[in-house]
Amino acid sequence: MKNKITISGALLFFLLVQWYGIYFMLYNHPGPLGLNDSAFYIQEIDFFREFPLSSPSLAPSNINKILHPYIFGLLASLMGISTTSMFHLNFYIGIFLMGLTITSLVKKIDSSALFTVIALLLFAFHEGKGSYHGFFWVVPSFYAIMLFLLTARAVFYSKHHYIYGLPLLALLLVTHSTGIYLGSLIVVAILLHETLFKRNLPGIKKLVAFLLAVSVIFIGSEYLYQQHILPASFTSSFNSYRKVEFQNLMPATALNDILETIGRHDFSKYFYGLYTPLVVYGLYWIWKEKKYPLLSLFMAALIGQILISPLSNYTYRFFYPLEILTWIVIAYGLSKLLQPREWSTAGITAKTSRWALVVLSSLFLYNTIHQKAAHNFYFKFYNPLFLEAKAFTDYLDNNQDKKLAMYVKHPGVYKGLQQSGMDFAYHFNPSGKNIARDPESWLVIGENLRLYEANNGGFRALLPKDGALHIKTPALLPGRYRIELIDTELPGTDGISISADGVTLSDWQEDSYAVRFPEKGMYPPIMPPWYWFPDTTWPLHNRPMRKTNIVRESRKHSIDFTLHEPTASLMLRNSGETRYLAGMIQLTNLDTGLAQVIDFYWGDETTLKEGISLVYGDKELPLLWTDPNGAPGRAYLFQMKKAFKDAKAFTYYGKSGEL
Repeated sequence: MKNKITISGALLFFLLVQWYGIYFMLYNHPGPLGLNDSAFYIQEIDFFREFPLSSPSLAPSNINKILHPYIFGLLASLMGISTTSMFHLNFYIGIFLMGLTITSLVKKIDSSALFTVIALLLFAFHEGKGSYHGFFWVVPSFYAIMLFLLTARAVFYSKHHYIYGLPLLALLLVTHSTGIYLGSLIVVAILLHETLFKRNLPGIKKLVAFLLAVSVIFIGSEYLYQQHILPASFTSSFNSYRKVEFQNLMPATALNDILETIGRHDFSKYFYGLYTPLVVYGLYWIWKEKKYPLLSLFMAALIGQILISPLSNYTYRFFYPLEILTWIVIAYGLSKLLQPREWSTAGITAKTSRWALVVLSSLFLYNTIHQKAAHNFYFKFYNPLFLEAKAFTDYLDNNQDKKLAMYVKHPGVYKGLQQSGMDFAYHFNPSGKNIARDPESWLVIGENLRLYEANNGGFRALLPKDGALHIKTPALLPGRYRIELIDTELPGTDGISISADGVTLSDWQEDSYAVRFPEKGMYPPIMPPWYWFPDTTWPLHNRPMRKTNIVRESRKHSIDFTLHEPTASLMLRNSGETRYLAGMIQLTNLDTGLAQVIDFYWGDETTLKEGISLVYGDKELPLLWTDPNGAPGRAYLFQMKKAFKDAKAFTYYGKSGEL
């Protein structure tokens, strides 16, 4: 009873730490977490949310990635929540299932409650990295690892190897593209276990059964793909991962790839670096206690990581299972190290060695905690999408009669919003010609992402050659003023001038300008100690967890001028090449400190309409927009109708050559 309470407490600790990490990253996070990858997963889930009984041939998912979007799409449909909400809820669900999986597996490896507690304590802070994910990124690869561990448990620790193992293997193969690799590790581990350790040749029949199962699923999926019942097959995944054909593999190149793999810090720190004594100590006890199934799995993963290096462009995507098994090995060694009877009978030399391992294991835990917290800070501010989602979907609801043209970086994100407003004709990057033919039937959605990343592209305000932007101001009294062009993406100020009070100035001063993430309100009111002092460098680390709030380095151009007469407007003129502006124009009264801001990123439509217009020739036009570097192309101009921060709604205005 005492052991059950202890293990339950350790499992609760695992869940609370991991769940809090998710909560911390999601707290006031703008848009979906992990925008880039998440847009893809959200779009796949959204398909099955809308069409839960659809034929797989219509799905956007490959056969070996179909389980995750299908299950969570179906759940989203049953729960009546948006796809994005379901994607985020999936993180909490996945961590809960992983906690149960780890507990179940380590209890089968060894009945020691101490082993289970240590394993859960370590995995509470397991984070992974972008190259091979980890517990921070609960997506198909995460569930594939979970099914890999469950399959291993069924194969090596269950009396019903086939009843449990084969269905789990089948689920593994349709969860993620690494499923074939993970299934192969199971097969190799069976081979090692039955021949090298048990010397049980009849046990090979288990291996044959699993090979047959893999073959049936593989051949079956290829057949269904050829019959156009499935949208893609395992072969397409192999092609996407493959670096070189096996028969074309050069020994020298292969050796170089292997050396590059084992030279990475992720690998070296465990196998010939700082934590090697912990790994060796764990392996020693595993061998001594004859934990051959765990040893077989570990050896299979280690061999697999080395052999996959010359064959794949994404070598470290396969490091995930090796690190998980390595941590289990370390946890087992620590469970033996911390047993009181081992200390009571040890001599001075043995005790000294054990104390050294205790210190090293404490350092391992310390660094693991730091890595988790630092990565949570990084991911919390990674690629945000500032979108007024409710206003956006309401606006679409009121324009159901329109065809929707989406010129956005990740259309799946918008499909993941609460579904109202997204049920009508949807076109991604349509030709500008199509819109120009029938402009009244189109509603155009474009982006200009302020804090996404450097050089993110998108819609920009037009400042044509020999044109001007009319900055409409309240009556400006005589005095000293400064106008600043901030983060506008101007390559330079040649030909750019400001006209006011009958005077034209072009002597711009250029300064660096750091675009920063606004962190106010971004942190939960209560945080565990490892999230405290993010700007302070921890001992033994050379950088703080929150390295910087700077998103990108940009430029600011400014001119100071004096007005001698009252005026109600300024003109930003361009006599050079056509420019496309992002960022802000800020006019500051240096005597009073009052400022007027024209914000091309987050300015609302009323402020922009009333505060600035385009002057071209003898005509004053509304502010016009286009994407100069992508679809629909700079030849087609649009007028903004509604702003939702990073996203904006436009209507077609005309061609640039017809102004």
